[in-house]
Amino acid sequence: MTGAIRQKRKSRSRGLRATTGCLICKRRHVKCDEAQPQCGPCVKGNRPCVYTSRDTSSGPHHEYGEAIHSPANVHAPLQVLVDACQQEQHLDRSHPVSSTVSPSAAPTPGSPAYPPHSEPPHGSVLSPGTEVSTTSTRVAPLSWFELLARDAANADTGFLLSPPQRLPRTPEGGQTTSPQHSENLRPRSWRERESFQAAAFPRVSGIEARHISTAVEAETSLPDDPSSWTTRSPIPLSDPERHIFNHFIAHSSQWLDFYDPIKQFSTNVPHLALHNPGLMKALLAFTARHISLGPDREAPLQSRALPQPLAADRNVAVEYYYETLHYLNKAMQYPSYARSHELVATALLISAYEMVDGSNQDWERHLKGVFWIQRFQDNDGESGGLRQAVWWAWTRQDVWVAMRENRRIFSFWQPKKPLSVLTGPELAMRATWLLGQCVNYASREERDTTDVSRRLERGSELLYMLQQWHEHLPHEFNALPTVSGAGVFAPIWVHPPNYAAALQAHSLARILVILHRPSSGGLQDQRAAHKLLTYSLNTICGIASAIDPGDTTSSLSTLPFIFGAGMCAHSPHERLALLDLLDLHQQRVRWPSTSLRKELELEYAKDHYSDFAAR
Repeated sequence: MTGAIRQKRKSRSRGLRATTGCLICKRRHVKCDEAQPQCGPCVKGNRPCVYTSRDTSSGPHHEYGEAIHSPANVHAPLQVLVDACQQEQHLDRSHPVSSTVSPSAAPTPGSPAYPPHSEPPHGSVLSPGTEVSTTSTRVAPLSWFELLARDAANADTGFLLSPPQRLPRTPEGGQTTSPQHSENLRPRSWRERESFQAAAFPRVSGIEARHISTAVEAETSLPDDPSSWTTRSPIPLSDPERHIFNHFIAHSSQWLDFYDPIKQFSTNVPHLALHNPGLMKALLAFTARHISLGPDREAPLQSRALPQPLAADRNVAVEYYYETLHYLNKAMQYPSYARSHELVATALLISAYEMVDGSNQDWERHLKGVFWIQRFQDNDGESGGLRQAVWWAWTRQDVWVAMRENRRIFSFWQPKKPLSVLTGPELAMRATWLLGQCVNYASREERDTTDVSRRLERGSELLYMLQQWHEHLPHEFNALPTVSGAGVFAPIWVHPPNYAAALQAHSLARILVILHRPSSGGLQDQRAAHKLLTYSLNTICGIASAIDPGDTTSSLSTLPFIFGAGMCAHSPHERLALLDLLDLHQQRVRWPSTSLRKELELEYAKDHYSDFAAR
């Protein structure tokens, strides 16, 4: 008997998967009848209907952006996201929803997760002075050390202002690579040039000539080996210093390790510090300043000069700070130190010290310093190990400052790993990166554009990127049962705390985009925006309401999110509840020194005055 001829099965890439239908139905995973101009499901749900601008006969659509080029469709993403938000609490995240971005838009293994913007957006103009010379950018790390030295000189007139700079050796040996010659300090795109300009230091008279002339000199016979700037035996600590050291491991490091599952600052950094005086001094400076924030933080410190106990004050931390600068002045003689873990960890701890110390100007300067050190070492969010941990801790600081200053973040790094391969902790860290992109969108640099169409498209792209992130979350990001509260914002308990903070970061990112995305002017667009803002506000404040009173690390993390959410709180009862939450968490951490509540109240007063004047 002759067997039946089996038909060749079509591949899964062609024939079995629908490539037509409106994008809204694909997004909602609903069968589309493909009626045009508005399909049946969209008519029934009173939703805008968006088709790809590509001819359906030519194959699947390849870019989300193609669907929003039409002015009539550019507001559609808001309503789509409203539908998604209403369904989020019913989603089973045991099996993350597959990506709705088209095949070519989704990253492939080894390709960037999001395409970098190598050219300026249409209508944007480079910031004044963007075309910085390669000389000035390549001496920027050395400029940071010069400025540190000038700080120290204010306290000690005998401090050397210009430490000798030698050329760090490459891993291959023989050849040398210095900040003046590093390819990592040469801008390769419009975005990098903008970042380099933003992170540039004020010109210091003679610094470029001094460092360039030093760089071209022949190397001296000074030995360059890690043993030259580390100690063989652990550094001895006094009893008060042991107290500070232990406090760092148990408490202060949590501020820096919040998103890091490896906890590099509490596990790796203390061991490095025991053999590197500069890192140890930076650790003691940051932690002593942390302890000094409040009398009930820990048992009182003891002065290193006096035997009796002494309430912690800022002077103890300042002393360690200047000792750190003295060490840096000497250690930079050794090329191997410039590429060490010890240097980048020291730089981050100095930045964290300035964060706690409350000087925004000094803090931002040290954020710039960490930027240049990381550029020189070629560190980023996927470097692995301590370098990666430092990058994320630095980025969290930079995002907060950038949002307050209405500027772009310094970093221009683009993730390479697609969302589909990220672990839960990696997804939590990715939320910080996404928030940074939305801080960029809300910055004065990107707001000052004449191309409204491109501005709308970029806003829609960011909203979809945020939704993509949310759809890849595992079930551990779901809220857990908790006692109902009587306040304005229902408590939302998500565990572990870094996952909760990631959801807050995601909500704040959405707020920033919606508030700064041009409106199409339609009533439907306004209603959708209002629903999304309300949903995001409730998420941020609900999670903040559920934070345990003893969890000061989560309280510190939630402050930027509550403060940012204040931008979309409009009713009197919402504003009062949000201000109370903000005040509560700021009192727990005693940082920053100025009242965030009063700052928001001033903004609300401006709104009240504007409403009164408009009558």
